[in-house]
Amino acid sequence: MAILDTRGVGALTLLKRTFKEFSNDDMSTYASALAYRALFSLFPFLLFLMALLGFLHLPEFFAWLREQASLVLPPVALDQVNPVIDQLQEQKGGLLSIGILVALWTASVGVRSLMNAMNKAYDVQEGRPSWKLALLSLVYTVGIAVMLLLAAGLMVIGPQVISWLAEQVGLKDVVVLLWSWLRWPIAVLLMMLVVAVLYYVAPDVEQEFRFITPGSVLAVIVWIVASIGFGIYVQNFGNYDATYGSIGAIIVLLLYFYISAAVLLLGAELNAVIEHASAEGKDPGDKRLDS
Repeated sequence: MAILDTRGVGALTLLKRTFKEFSNDDMSTYASALAYRALFSLFPFLLFLMALLGFLHLPEFFAWLREQASLVLPPVALDQVNPVIDQLQEQKGGLLSIGILVALWTASVGVRSLMNAMNKAYDVQEGRPSWKLALLSLVYTVGIAVMLLLAAGLMVIGPQVISWLAEQVGLKDVVVLLWSWLRWPIAVLLMMLVVAVLYYVAPDVEQEFRFITPGSVLAVIVWIVASIGFGIYVQNFGNYDATYGSIGAIIVLLLYFYISAAVLLLGAELNAVIEHASAEGKDPGDKRLDS
């Protein structure tokens, strides 16, 4: 099956249906709820992420994390995130015992909200029992953290390993040049993979897993463009500090989370539209694939 298989539905028709479903499902409200949850889950999730780092010995991860944050967050939001990274970097393992459990549970609440929004995109009612939802949200939170750390490890340690191997065969300069060109396409593909996994595991529906889906491609591309545009707007036109004072950075971060959540849900709607429009898929409201 093709990576971007739209199952016979035209691109323009898909986009029209996707935006119509996004509006009909009131996804802007779900995006607002997800942004609110993300704001309160961000720092607990980072705390849990830092705890996992204690097992993986990635001292360069913090520098990588700052670099990624500087690429997608406006400077005013970075002012709030960087001190948290500093504090987490200084924490010792013994201080993170009970805190890790609290952080994991808090972050999992945001994942549970995402699961509810995905169900809405697929027009299904949640049928999993509460205990299973709680367990799945914890597992998915850990899974997301592990995938992020693996991606970070690939981006941080990968170049060093590749450079060392290339040096052994006398091709170091060539490999360094190639990596400078390929690192961002690889990062984008990793993002698409993470989003595709979220689209697969979050809703209470049976699906055929694909590593890259049309929804994940749309979500990541629109998110990158929106992040760049939002950063330009905040730096040049949005005077949030003058309007909101000391909470200006929080407002910017919350707005950025809203944009990110809306884009993520838009991609889920696209996948759902393709699923419902295809003879191989399911009707709206159905959870199981036909045998």
